[in-house]
Amino acid sequence: MTHDPVAFQLCIDVFVRRYSKLEIDKIAGLDARGFVLGPPIALALKKPFVMIRKKGKLPNAVSGAEYFKEYEGANATGGDELCVSRTAIKPNDRVLVIDDLVATGGTLIAACDLLKAVGATIVECACMVELKMLNGYGKLQEKHPGVNVWGLISEDILQLDGATL
Repeated sequence: MTHDPVAFQLCIDVFVRRYSKLEIDKIAGLDARGFVLGPPIALALKKPFVMIRKKGKLPNAVSGAEYFKEYEGANATGGDELCVSRTAIKPNDRVLVIDDLVATGGTLIAACDLLKAVGATIVECACMVELKMLNGYGKLQEKHPGVNVWGLISEDILQLDGATL
């Protein structure tokens, strides 16, 4: 999508339109593709952008609990941890979480855990595509009831002739 600046701008415009009327203090993007979407949305909304990165990638950071990506299954070589700068989030900051894709929900849940641990209120989680068949939203609801996920693109368009790509 970033190879087509007109289409990319249209996507950013949709996110901005959706979130311009909500009370948001900060935009948090997940490592690393959330870093592509988050900054242009944050700039358009005139809000600070906060990076949520894998452990060891940020100085002076708070780390969250270890999490596993369920789709790695037997190939998993250990869990990951996410971190955020100690000074990026203030208690009661209203944060919009951005990522490219929500699949099983592991990374998103870990990000919400971390943000809530540092005192943030999560306004919503936004993504380009939510793969609903993997029930990431349901798993997020179990851990963080009331935190919604909004996807720009329906997974229906990722299918050809009824066969999932």
